[in-house]
Amino acid sequence: MDGNALSSRYNGSMLIKDEVLGLLLSRKGERVSGQEIADALSCSRMAVSKSVAQLQEEGFDIETQKGSGYVLCRADVLSPQVLSPLFPVPVHAVGTCRSTMIEAKDLINRGVEAPFAVIAGSQQGGRGRLGRSFFSPSGGVYFSVVLSGDAIPSPDLLTISASLAVSRVIERLTGRATAIKWVNDVYVDGFKVVGILTEGIVNMELGGLDKAIVGIGINLSGDASSIPDDLRDKMAFLYPQGSSPVSRGEMAGAVTTELLSLQGTRFMDEYRAKCFVIGRPVTVIKAGRMRDGHAYGVDDDGHLLVRYPGGESEALSSGEVSLRL
Repeated sequence: MDGNALSSRYNGSMLIKDEVLGLLLSRKGERVSGQEIADALSCSRMAVSKSVAQLQEEGFDIETQKGSGYVLCRADVLSPQVLSPLFPVPVHAVGTCRSTMIEAKDLINRGVEAPFAVIAGSQQGGRGRLGRSFFSPSGGVYFSVVLSGDAIPSPDLLTISASLAVSRVIERLTGRATAIKWVNDVYVDGFKVVGILTEGIVNMELGGLDKAIVGIGINLSGDASSIPDDLRDKMAFLYPQGSSPVSRGEMAGAVTTELLSLQGTRFMDEYRAKCFVIGRPVTVIKAGRMRDGHAYGVDDDGHLLVRYPGGESEALSSGEVSLRL
C-alpha cells in the first residue's frame, strides 16, 4: 500500500496518535517504518515516535526496532478504534466501574437506544445470581449487552442462549471443551469460568418486555493465586498463567455476535447436550428450602425437570441446584 493511499484513509480531525493507531491496526502483524507512517499521515518522524510511545504507555503491545519501524503485536486495549470492528452493535468502553449492568442502565436512562454493549476493564461491584457479589479479577472480560424487547422472540430462553453463546465462543477461540450447569454457568475442566446475569425492563404502558440486559463475566486470564480461598475449588481462569492469546475485545465481540445470532433459532438440543446436570442427583434450593431429587431433563422452555423421592416431579423455572456427590 503506498503513502498516498494510506493518507487518504487517515485524514480528518483525529489526533496523530489515533491516526498512528488506526494505521497500525490496519497493518496488524506487519512491520511499518516510521518514515512510511510519517509520509502517510503528513507528519514528522518525531511525531510518530512520540505517538507510539504514548500508545505503549496506554497498553498497546507495539514492538519497535531501530531502522525497521513498528509492528502492532496485540491490541488488548479497550479503545473505540480497537473495539468497534469487533462488535456487531455500538460499544461503550469504561475503565473501572461498579458493574457494566449499572453502566448499561445509566446509558438507557440517558436515552441510548438498544442494541448496544458496555465493556469494562474492571468491576468493583459486580453482582451474581441471588444478589451475591461477583468476583471480578483483573484480566477478566466484563461486559453487558442491551437488547430491545422486540429482538427477543423467546425471553424465557435469553439467559440460556447467552450461556450457549459463551460456550460456543470459548470452544472456538480457545479450543477448550465447555459444559453448562443449569441454568447459565459455563464450566471448563470442572471449574466455573463464566457467570451470567440477565435483567428485564418492562414497559408498564404496553405490559411487555421493553429491553433486556445480559451481563457476562468471563475469567479469561489471571493469577490463580489471586482467587479467594472460598472460591479456589469452584472457579478458574481459562489462562491461569496470566497471558491470553485472545483479547478481551475479541472474546466479548464474538459472544455478542453469537448471542444475537441465536435469537429466534432452535438451540435447546445443543444446550441439553452441554448441560451436565441432566441425569445427575441434585439438591434443589428454592425459597429457602432444600430438596434432594434427580434432574432428568430440560424442557423446550428451559425449565429443569426434577423428580423427587416418591415420584413427584417439578419443572424449575427459578431457584438453584447443586450436584449431590
